[in-house]
Amino acid sequence: MLHTDVAIVGAGPAGLALALMLAARGCRVTLLERQDDEMLACPANDGREIALTHKSVRLLQSLGSWQRLKPEEQSSLQSAQVVDGDSSSSLDFDTRGRGPLGFIAPNAAIRRVLYEAVREDSNIQLLPNSKVIGTRCETSRRLVQLEGGQVVTAALLVAADSRFSEVRRMAGIGADMRDFGRVAVLGPVRTEREHGGVARECFRYGSTLALLPMSDAQTCSAVVTVSASCAEEMMAYSDREFAAHVQRESAGALGTVEAFSRRHCYPLVAVYAHRFLAERFALVGDAAVGMHPVTAHGFNLGLAGANTLASQLHNVTRLYQPAGLSLALSRYQAQHRLDSHPIYTGTNRVVDLFTDDRLPAKLLRRAILRISEHFPPVRRAIVHQLTR
Repeated sequence: MLHTDVAIVGAGPAGLALALMLAARGCRVTLLERQDDEMLACPANDGREIALTHKSVRLLQSLGSWQRLKPEEQSSLQSAQVVDGDSSSSLDFDTRGRGPLGFIAPNAAIRRVLYEAVREDSNIQLLPNSKVIGTRCETSRRLVQLEGGQVVTAALLVAADSRFSEVRRMAGIGADMRDFGRVAVLGPVRTEREHGGVARECFRYGSTLALLPMSDAQTCSAVVTVSASCAEEMMAYSDREFAAHVQRESAGALGTVEAFSRRHCYPLVAVYAHRFLAERFALVGDAAVGMHPVTAHGFNLGLAGANTLASQLHNVTRLYQPAGLSLALSRYQAQHRLDSHPIYTGTNRVVDLFTDDRLPAKLLRRAILRISEHFPPVRRAIVHQLTR
């Protein structure tokens, strides 16, 4: 039987970051992950480019991870542009020369540098090839049963094992799931003109296109959102056909487009857990809140939630004070709900409106963008949220 202060299930970005935050507070942390060590050390490129806020970058820097990224693995997001339907006007977000709006880095690279920091921390033990098959509370500990018979006991168990978390279900916590019936098809493209660090979101009729600027001035990550019924057809496109789709949906904003490399496809499902805690148990990352990617809040919320939980626990002593641990988990839940619920519901409403191609919705979409375009406080509030 293995004894630890905190056991975390899932070595994704949220789980790895939380492990580092708790280890810095003197906690002995055991990370349980299904993947093997080689896959964790060299994560496969999954096509996802992550937009990070300034706050998220500061957190990653404090964990000694952001500094490990290669220059070609990070790029600055100078501004963002939103276009609706066939309108020639756009809604623009920028900092008016006060620095970047945010930053972009590949998901695989972020996972790699967090893993490297974890491997160097003597307070963290990583158990790859570990599948959790059950958990229960016993006196002042929580027991975690692994496939193969090994048992881990911890003062606190944290589930960070994706929005479809099996451990969340084992703890008796349900979740509201919203299947949008759509998929995101991701692939890199080269463009005739430089992107200038501008992220472009084009809400067309029938599909949505996002172009995320990468470190190369003429390379973007194209994210095409279509009905799930079109997924197979879109994935079967040749590079020429995919490039033509991107060029058409972007209205040629960056000139001719050339697609290259492998494309990836992800179903779009949002998740919000009914609770973020149970007895000696907590949820972080997508296991707590899984976002639709349109507003790029998912990773940032996961990192912020991990930081909130670590801050409430404060240090290892609180884990062994039942009343103190219960209070810390309650405060974590209250704060993370306050931070996440408005963004979660707001994002879902944006998705509902901007994927509705009926005439009333089209008119409302244009009205909202027109009002926002001519009402600077709205844009300033969004920019402040990203850059604070």
